[in-house]
Amino acid sequence: MTTELLKIMKEDIKQCEDAQSSNKGTEKLYQTLIDKYNGIFEGFGKAAIEDSEFSYRPELNAIKEKLELIIATDKDKDPLFDFKVMYEEDLESLKNAISDSANKETPEFAKLQLYKDVTAKYHPYIPKLSDGLYFYISSQAFYDDVSGDSLFHNLRQVYNKMLSFKALGFPSLQETIPQGAPMVQITNTNENKIDINISFNDVRRKIENMSALPDAEIEEILHKIDELEKIVKSSDRKSKKWENVKGVIKWIADKGVDVGIALLPLLLQIK
Repeated sequence: MTTELLKIMKEDIKQCEDAQSSNKGTEKLYQTLIDKYNGIFEGFGKAAIEDSEFSYRPELNAIKEKLELIIATDKDKDPLFDFKVMYEEDLESLKNAISDSANKETPEFAKLQLYKDVTAKYHPYIPKLSDGLYFYISSQAFYDDVSGDSLFHNLRQVYNKMLSFKALGFPSLQETIPQGAPMVQITNTNENKIDINISFNDVRRKIENMSALPDAEIEEILHKIDELEKIVKSSDRKSKKWENVKGVIKWIADKGVDVGIALLPLLLQIK
């Protein structure tokens, strides 16, 4: 998931929450969100029925819960997720500061504070971050105050080094990740596509092949998959399905990352 997509999803969650106060505009918002996320997550939802009097508040609430679940599951996949989100935000701040050479949008004192913040955050991790910077006191590992052209130079240097560090895959951070933990690369491209059309039988086989799980736990998970399949394939409205599946979602949250990742595609088949 990209940081831009994460931002958009959080904004759309807020829209779904705000729409609960009135039926007005719910159909249009629902259709807009369905069109958007069907282009990102295959089979995310069905198009709206053309009826301006129909309330789509329950469906919007279901979209909200689905987006929250996607965010939570994606975050659990990568132990460095929060770090990378912070990193992307700092890169964007540096980019904006550099582009505002006349200090019209961001005053110089704010740029200096940004410089202080990012060097404090990333000096321990990015090799040679201090090389070539004005007023860096190497004997104390201290980034002293800078201003004018020197500050502009230092901001550009830090920005480019951070870009390179990211392009290399955050190499010095590999040591902080538990062995076997997955790494998710966060970028500013928007080409992510998640296939959620995996079958229930596929997931059952995946669970049965989890050799680290005891037999009793495997049976429990398979039972929950059966329960989820009945809900997904029922003739209930989508909002009712999401209401019925809340207990399963809570159960999944307690089971850990591997089970959550395996069952997420099944939850996203609720239509």
